[in-house]
Amino acid sequence: MFFKRRYGGTYRDYEKLICLYSFVKFFKQAFLIILSLVILSCIDSPMPRIKLIRQSTFPYHVTTRTNNKSWFDIPIFEVWDICKLSLIYALKKRPVEINSFVLMSNHYHLLVTTPNEDIDQFMMYFNLRLSQLITKKSGHINHKFSNGYKWSIVEHRGHLFNVYRYIYQNPVRAKITSDCFSYPYSSLHFSRFEAKLLNYVPHIQYSREKSLLERSFGNEFNKVMKSSLSKTNFKASNSVSKYLRNILEKPRD
Repeated sequence: MFFKRRYGGTYRDYEKLICLYSFVKFFKQAFLIILSLVILSCIDSPMPRIKLIRQSTFPYHVTTRTNNKSWFDIPIFEVWDICKLSLIYALKKRPVEINSFVLMSNHYHLLVTTPNEDIDQFMMYFNLRLSQLITKKSGHINHKFSNGYKWSIVEHRGHLFNVYRYIYQNPVRAKITSDCFSYPYSSLHFSRFEAKLLNYVPHIQYSREKSLLERSFGNEFNKVMKSSLSKTNFKASNSVSKYLRNILEKPRD
């Protein structure tokens, strides 16, 4: 009666009003929760996830870093052995061609061709096994690799030669060695037996292309390489000079 006298409606109208108010309140709370989750997701993942391109024609350049870029808690020669064991494990699950591999103190560079268009499956098995074995050996659980892996498809033949050089010159740029071949944690030092186990199929041979692989073009060129490898398909920006673009496309000139 009070509701009817004051608002001019029936008790049923009052119930409908209460239901509508409850629905609006619930919807508002749900919206705020979803908005919070979206904001947190953006903070945790500053870069959007790139849709994977599965293909079998061209090799992928792949790189992965440890969490917080921290060093491994075990000697690098032990990590090197673990990497080879993990590659063998992943190859049994998903056969691929290993074209090049270099291990650094907190990351690795891999050039890999996937005849079965299954780069994601191979990398899942490899990184998972690698993390498990390093954790078991070191007794720490903080060396899992962050944000999966970064990849770039290398289509152009000239670009491919430069990617090989970029991979093998990692320890040179880090001032660990003066030349590529002196660095022991590289596919350049796979034995014949290891090469067979790891299905090592390089596009170029170091013995034949030593001068190409050891030649350096300075920091500007390295920046161009790094930027080009950050794209899904290796590509230099339009602002790259004609001189550097010529090196990218014709590395033997």
